[in-house]
Amino acid sequence: MKSPRTLDTRQLQAFEMLVSTGSFTGAAKKLFITQSAVSHSIKNLEESIGCKLLAKQGKKAVPTEAGERLLHAARSWLGEMEKLCDELDGFDRFGAGRLRLGASPKGCQFLLPPIIDQFKLQDPRCRFEVHAGDTPRCLEMLRAGEIDIGITLEPIKENSIEFRPWFQDELKVVLPVGHPWSGKTILNQPDVLKENFILYNRESYTFRIIFDFLRHENIHLPSYLELSSVEATKELVKAGVGIGILADWTVVNEVKNGELTTASLSRRKLTRTWGLSSYKGRLLNPAEDAFARIGEEVGCKWMLNRNI
Repeated sequence: MKSPRTLDTRQLQAFEMLVSTGSFTGAAKKLFITQSAVSHSIKNLEESIGCKLLAKQGKKAVPTEAGERLLHAARSWLGEMEKLCDELDGFDRFGAGRLRLGASPKGCQFLLPPIIDQFKLQDPRCRFEVHAGDTPRCLEMLRAGEIDIGITLEPIKENSIEFRPWFQDELKVVLPVGHPWSGKTILNQPDVLKENFILYNRESYTFRIIFDFLRHENIHLPSYLELSSVEATKELVKAGVGIGILADWTVVNEVKNGELTTASLSRRKLTRTWGLSSYKGRLLNPAEDAFARIGEEVGCKWMLNRNI
């Protein structure tokens, strides 16, 4: 069996440039080498392949049939190598050519776009691979190695996950306009006992946060239904089916438009902590670390300027 022949990248570059310019002088100028170096590269390439690659046509060097075949393959290969070098340059400067991250659907809609916009100012070539999922799903993807970082709520009893806090938001009772409690800023327990609540589904972290808070405040909900959709919850509240507990920023427009109003469950705020989760013990590469810093900055500004 014949041993495989290897082709030198510099020789292929010289051959491609010689065909492009039509002369040894032109190729030498483009490649910033001597004319004799171009000639030497072509000679060695022809010897390595075992056939003539160029022919004279007047003063111009043109490819033979074998040369045409090599030229087609060389241009494709050299183009791919140039793209690869660009990607590897991104690794050298930022640590990755892509970012695999998870985020909730609402996070993808509101928080992720300004973070990516800011990040792209630093590295416009970085490719984002975004997987939508709530906090339990993002943590599951982290453990499975399907994503590298996730925008999540603060994990509860997750020893395998490292969490960088970014900001807090507040969960409030959401009421239809005209409800008897409209105008109240804080509800009391007798009020709560009279109403049907609409909550995030019990598989969510928000459901756990709400119930931990209610337990601490000695508030007991006699009746509630669960939904996984914020939009559906808002529509049911408007229709008078019940009252919701939602993040205040998710109802900004409805409150402004006079469709909904909000109140607190107690004097102590019901809050959630958002941040960046990653697998514990895995160091963030430069791109992920930059994303974490930008995310904290953008997230804090976003919460301050959300006009509630």
